[in-house]
Amino acid sequence: MYYDKKMKVTQNKLWTSTSEIRGLLLVILGIFSLAFFFSWWFTNSRLTNTWLVVAFIFAIVYGLGQILASWFLYLATHQANSRNFSNLSKTTNLTVDVFVTACGEDFKMIARSLEAACELNGPHKTWLLDDLGDPALESLAAQFGAGYLTRDGHENAKAGNVNAALEKTDGDIIVIFDIDHIPSPKFLERTIWHFEDPSVGFIQVMPTFSNNADGWVAQAAAETSLDFYNPTSKGMDGLRSVTKMGTNSLIRRKALLDIGGYQSGLAEDLATSLNLHAKGWESVYVAEPLAPGLVPSDLASWFTQQLKWARGVFELLLTKFVVLFPKFSWGQKIAYIVRTTKYWIGLVTFIHIALTIVFLFSNSSIGRAGFENYLLHLFPLAIADSIIRMLALRRWHYPSIEAINQRRAVALVYGTWPVYTLAWFMAIFRIPLRFRPTPKDNGGIRGYWLAPQILAFLLLIGGVIYTMTLASHPINWLTIGFALIQIMIHFNFLWFSFPSLTFWSKRLQNSDQNDISERYLHASGSSTLTQRISD
Repeated sequence: MYYDKKMKVTQNKLWTSTSEIRGLLLVILGIFSLAFFFSWWFTNSRLTNTWLVVAFIFAIVYGLGQILASWFLYLATHQANSRNFSNLSKTTNLTVDVFVTACGEDFKMIARSLEAACELNGPHKTWLLDDLGDPALESLAAQFGAGYLTRDGHENAKAGNVNAALEKTDGDIIVIFDIDHIPSPKFLERTIWHFEDPSVGFIQVMPTFSNNADGWVAQAAAETSLDFYNPTSKGMDGLRSVTKMGTNSLIRRKALLDIGGYQSGLAEDLATSLNLHAKGWESVYVAEPLAPGLVPSDLASWFTQQLKWARGVFELLLTKFVVLFPKFSWGQKIAYIVRTTKYWIGLVTFIHIALTIVFLFSNSSIGRAGFENYLLHLFPLAIADSIIRMLALRRWHYPSIEAINQRRAVALVYGTWPVYTLAWFMAIFRIPLRFRPTPKDNGGIRGYWLAPQILAFLLLIGGVIYTMTLASHPINWLTIGFALIQIMIHFNFLWFSFPSLTFWSKRLQNSDQNDISERYLHASGSSTLTQRISD
């Protein structure tokens, strides 16, 4: 088999470029701001208070594990191309099985993904893994010359589906695509040759999205992924620690069997990644948009996805990650700390909203002064973190990717704080959550999903009015400013969320849904699918 190796690989180099020096200086300044933030706890005997001690421990863990570790990954992006693959052969005799997983999605979507998988350059066998056993899909697979696999029952969802297919196939390399992702014909050419290094257990290709134009939620959701799929994942690759993300991934069958197959759970891809790295297998990141897919285009789908992901990641953080931690390299430890703590942003947001409301209405001069002083220590860190993340994304995003402005992403993630907070407490108290694929159709959302955000929004406004007009104590301007920032972000989120409520928005009619499907197919560049389906 022949696959052209078209990616240039550079040798190790000294960190001397302007961007490297600038990045290092910014991180050093960020560390000073982080230390200044931590210093707040060491004044006025604050660490004698039990609740402040708990808060300090959480601040240390989050500050080091999410903020500082992310900065370190940004610096490591400069080493992302330093691994020497130049000695690898340009040809490979590895056999390839391509798995396209389906579970009741739109027929046209399944057809387009399956067709694209079948048309990949290079020898391979494409399989449609249908978890519902639909006869129409069996016929579709035969029409495209793909294999068709189904199973009895639906145990362990995607992981069970993949594991059942492993028993009926024999390819050396397993390529997995979620049903909404459309691989480019050159997907295998750009990736498969890395497996000539026998230590490589899996390859993760950058996920990108093609439906950004499907509304505010879709655009914001796509932007929320830019940081992780660009500078963060490149930094992980620089440390030989990129994590598996599910779709657009290639796994060596031997490595997968070495860990007992695809791992089950709500975050099955991350669980599989943890086990592969713990077993000593290495990973590679291919930072090219080779298989664009779909992001949630409505709040109901977004909340469903984020609740499942956050609940699954938190469960792994509290269980498997702790057990496997000693087996990871130092780079892998940093990568998984960043990934498993990212959804704590919801809890952090909730805590700061609650504190702001409390001290807007509080008559305790000591409490208000303490919170004002806390904000004085927080703002430099928040500014430093924002600047570092913004510049890292500007420097390390893929050239064809736009939307570097993160305002929509900030509003969407900020407005999702109740979902992330709920997921954390569900993980803490072991409250189960049924596995559900991310919905691919647009739909309204029930009002109770927005009740916490609306309540916080109104209380913040009420607190500002009370402090400015009715309270007898002096105005704490930092607290007012912090509240106004939260009000503006909440307003931005709610303004674009209200049209999604079920009493204003019903599910899209068939004509609208067909329009989305046609735009989706057009983006993939296919001219044969419509004719094949009509035939």
